[in-house]
Amino acid sequence: MKNQQALTLYPLEQPFKSAIVTTALLVLIPALILFFIFGAEASRALKIFIGNGISPIILWFFAASFLHLWLKSKKLTQEQAYTQQLSQFYQQETNPSLESINEFSQKANIPEDNLLRSRSTLYLNHKGNDEDIDEAFGIKEREFLRGSFALSRFMVWAIPIIGFIGTVWGISNGIAHFSDAMTSTTSVTDVSSMLKESLPLVTNSLATAFDTTLLALFLSVPLMMMMIWLEKQEESYLIHLDEMWYHDIKPLFASKQAIATTTTTDGVLTQNTSTDSSAIQSVADEIKLLSTQIGALQETMEDLYESTFSEAVDTKNGK
Repeated sequence: MKNQQALTLYPLEQPFKSAIVTTALLVLIPALILFFIFGAEASRALKIFIGNGISPIILWFFAASFLHLWLKSKKLTQEQAYTQQLSQFYQQETNPSLESINEFSQKANIPEDNLLRSRSTLYLNHKGNDEDIDEAFGIKEREFLRGSFALSRFMVWAIPIIGFIGTVWGISNGIAHFSDAMTSTTSVTDVSSMLKESLPLVTNSLATAFDTTLLALFLSVPLMMMMIWLEKQEESYLIHLDEMWYHDIKPLFASKQAIATTTTTDGVLTQNTSTDSSAIQSVADEIKLLSTQIGALQETMEDLYESTFSEAVDTKNGK
């Protein structure tokens, strides 16, 4: 059961809940407080970030995604360091076993879900006879890779959508202000004064509306770049892990296990070799004897054929 659990663990998985909660406390709540206190009197630069109730949500989503990807990159760096340490240990160890691997991992603080350690443990437990291990690891690791970026992809998609929602909300508010001003006017002479009073409200609403889209597009670009870069780094690590496993670690296990078997069972192997030689010699002697018997039988058959043919000829001539 423990080995099966090692197959399903993915050390590069980063929970999204901690990033969401942390950024809600550090970004969303302070931004909303600033919006309710200074929203109408804020400067132009500050209005882009807290101009309405939508902008703080955009900031929150961006900060949560950025923190999530940053923590994930730290995990990837640590995972690569663990794999490098374990690879060096394999190269130096004369006879790597589960006991020695676990002992070294405990000293080096290498977790059980390290991908190279998981592969090694499963391979040694199966004594290298299960050919499905490599395929299972390759499939699961890449499935976990795609799944670990699912929420980040959602955030990259959601941030521009929220920006457009803020734009539509701001435009609708501006039109509502203008519509209310127009319906409240009963005289043509009051139109100019009405426009003078309501036009700032309309333009402010439109400015706030487009500010949300500007903020969303501005933040989604670096976030997408960071996500794609980290995804490529993680994919490169899995490719490097496969190359290391197939070309270095797995053949190293096989060769060192063969050397250990030869060293520890030399007497048994010698006895088996001599037994095999005796058996081969015995089979050769039996084949040689059988060949001699077949030759003698062949000569007897030839003599019988000649005597039978001669008797048949003599009988015919006598007639």
